[in-house]
Amino acid sequence: MSSIVVAGDTSGSVTLAAPAIAGSPVLTLPTVTGSIPIAPTVTTFTSSGTFTKKTTSTVVQVLVVGGGGAGGFGGTYAAGSGSGGGGGGSGGWNVFTFIASDLGSTTSVTVGSGGVGGQNGVTPTGGTIAGQGGRGGITSFGTTLYAGGGGGGAPGVLGNASGGGASVGASANLAGFGTNSAGGAASGTGQSGGFGSAPADLSTLTLGGSGGGCGATGTSFAGANNFFGSVGAGSGGGFNVGVAQVGARSGFGITNGVSVNSAGGAVSTAGTSATLPSIPYKFSTLVCFNAGGGGGAGSSANGGAGGDGILGSGGGGGGAGNSTGGFVGGNGGAGGAGIVIVVEW
Repeated sequence: MSSIVVAGDTSGSVTLAAPAIAGSPVLTLPTVTGSIPIAPTVTTFTSSGTFTKKTTSTVVQVLVVGGGGAGGFGGTYAAGSGSGGGGGGSGGWNVFTFIASDLGSTTSVTVGSGGVGGQNGVTPTGGTIAGQGGRGGITSFGTTLYAGGGGGGAPGVLGNASGGGASVGASANLAGFGTNSAGGAASGTGQSGGFGSAPADLSTLTLGGSGGGCGATGTSFAGANNFFGSVGAGSGGGFNVGVAQVGARSGFGITNGVSVNSAGGAVSTAGTSATLPSIPYKFSTLVCFNAGGGGGAGSSANGGAGGDGILGSGGGGGGAGNSTGGFVGGNGGAGGAGIVIVVEW
């Protein structure tokens, strides 16, 4: 490194000045338009437990879904004309956004179970007829947010129709069972089950579709279509003057922009079980949970079982079986257990 040599008279002082810098020494950041997303923390409960809030959270959004009702047993009788099992009704939905400071540090979570599929000779808890599908359980977040359980479908019988299980809304209630004289009675903002027919499409946000019933001449019917929440499950097929009938599909729903449903079973074939969709953490996005399809009746083989529901949707009804040939009806599909999803920001 070179040195600076000062020659001559060295008295006085020498001043060293910093060189001038062209422009401004202030650092200017680029302008950012819109908002900068912050990844949320998502906690999912598929069984009961305790939610522990983060100390840094400011907003907490919660979705609760009640347990789905199960499909009815398909029925075993001499193949004249008769019905298959009714489809199960879906559990309720409820969504709420909390200010984090309004919640305690922990909150109790209860997840409702799905109904057990209807079986020959078995009367479910709260039911009135052997072979009815079981009812779903109530889901809750603390003592402020509830979603009720869906109703079970009726069994198939000779010479009469079967009723689908009802659905339920955002309440701590249980929906009604389908019988062989009526569809299940709705609870809250839910929907009554179809009796020997399909339930009406949902034109309002009842947040749970009811199950389809089966006609007295064996024609199966689909569950309710829906746009937000769960669709209804399809009924099983019966017999029309000894001829086995196919099972019905579930209702149609829209999930992530795609129409979804579960197919009913062909003759002597099980209905299709529902499949799990991709669930967005922003619950304002339209999402439906699919339900089970109904099983097909069997004249030279056993009736098909109903397809299972998922995440609070109903199970499909079982297909009827021809007792003259030594065959039995199919069991109803199980209702899907409820779920609780908590999103913190």
